[in-house]
Amino acid sequence: MEKRKDIRQLIIDAAEQYNDRTAFIYNDKEFDFNTLKNDSFRLANALLDLGLKKGDKIAIYLPNCIEYVYSYYAIYSLGCIAIPLDFYLSANELISIAKHCDLSAIITTSKAKFDLSELKDSIPTLQNIITIEDKTNYIYFWDLINTHDNNLNDQNVTSDMISSIFYTSGVTGRPKGALWNYEHIQLTAEQLKFFTTNEELKGIINFDENERIIAAIPFSHSAGIFFPMTAIKYGVSSVIMPQFHPLQLVKLIDKWQVTGVFMVPPMYYAVLYLKDIDKFSLNSLRWATVFGAPSSPDLMRKFEKLCPNAIVINGWGMTEVIPPVCASSPSNIRSVGKPVPNVELKIVDPDGNEVKVGEVGELIVRGKSVFCGYYNEPELNNEVFKDGWFYTGDLARKDEEGNYYIIGKSKDTIKVGGQLVWAAEVEEVLLRYPGIREAAAIGVPDELRGEVVKCYIAPVDSIDLDKNELMEYLRNNLAKFKLPKDIIILNELPKTGSGKVNKAALQEFN
Repeated sequence: MEKRKDIRQLIIDAAEQYNDRTAFIYNDKEFDFNTLKNDSFRLANALLDLGLKKGDKIAIYLPNCIEYVYSYYAIYSLGCIAIPLDFYLSANELISIAKHCDLSAIITTSKAKFDLSELKDSIPTLQNIITIEDKTNYIYFWDLINTHDNNLNDQNVTSDMISSIFYTSGVTGRPKGALWNYEHIQLTAEQLKFFTTNEELKGIINFDENERIIAAIPFSHSAGIFFPMTAIKYGVSSVIMPQFHPLQLVKLIDKWQVTGVFMVPPMYYAVLYLKDIDKFSLNSLRWATVFGAPSSPDLMRKFEKLCPNAIVINGWGMTEVIPPVCASSPSNIRSVGKPVPNVELKIVDPDGNEVKVGEVGELIVRGKSVFCGYYNEPELNNEVFKDGWFYTGDLARKDEEGNYYIIGKSKDTIKVGGQLVWAAEVEEVLLRYPGIREAAAIGVPDELRGEVVKCYIAPVDSIDLDKNELMEYLRNNLAKFKLPKDIIILNELPKTGSGKVNKAALQEFN
């Protein structure tokens, strides 16, 4: 079997093949593949001079920016371990993670929401703090690049070495560190490329040098690896958004003639309900992929109408199973389609027995796209890995054609008087109601029935929702036991850093 090229060699090959073509666009400045190689290798040599070595853990705590891309490439070229951190984390959360993984260095910004001296004083293993701004009393990122050589020696990085620790957002508890090896970070791009073989997608999604995507999701997210990896493997260029904003998104799509976009459902909803959205052109878009949480097919079809030349695809993956694992055909976006060849999927009941076609159960996975386990969590690993299968915690069903449908999280199931209610089902019905922009359903304690449904919604701007009319609509569309006991209207639902609704925060309202 042909040896897999390491990240350093992929960067070299991309510079030779694509040369002065645009790899990334950031703050209206274009960065070509030659610049990408030279700056990334200079940074890598600088990290070596700082005493960092293979296996050392280096955190990136930044909003999306070109420095984030260079940091990924430098860390991976050396065989170090990247710790991408959500930029919304507090100092205490960051320090907790840093202690958990014995952090050696951090690449960050003086514009963090806390004093960086807190990190130095609180993390015993932290040797170096690098900032992307000058004159901060810390090591200046661009000085490292400007004072080092752009030739980087082969570091003998192998595919089975650990490349990354992705800490989960902690929506359902404290953050856990998901381990990826060096093969995993390349599988993100390869699995994307695989879906272009779908007959309905041929000629629409190519993932080559003619493709331009927009980086609207955080680079700290496991799916954020898509952007640097599709660049060096396939020549895809990306427009970097420092932070998601729906108006800025449509402006950048129009200005840079973006061909494709990956986003989570709340981001699409935010675009749909932009004021005067019809004034913006999304004609360049050929495809849009939704992933990260169960979505409303009806709303995705509305988004499709905004993009006359685009198809919409529904996908599935998770930090623990290298995304994307599945992607739908455009003709069936209620499903997430069929999986890549790297994994085997099965749906099982609580006893681990495979359920019949059409029945709902827990989705379990095995194969090389499954992560390496949780860092320093032996008990948790024993709980989620059974007989070689990873238990995802996602509820799913499969149809007779082999397409999978994600119902929601098993922890997102509400047990009302012994009957199961899937929160995602209630949320989809709510999102079909005119004037609702966001919706979340949770279970709350009830003396009589154990649990009942409680809903939180955010209306479209300036819409005054009538709760009595909304309840009448729900009674016509949901079984009685699925009806919410209460509906709370908020201006906006709380989000995690990756853009998903933060249900743990909603539980705190009770």
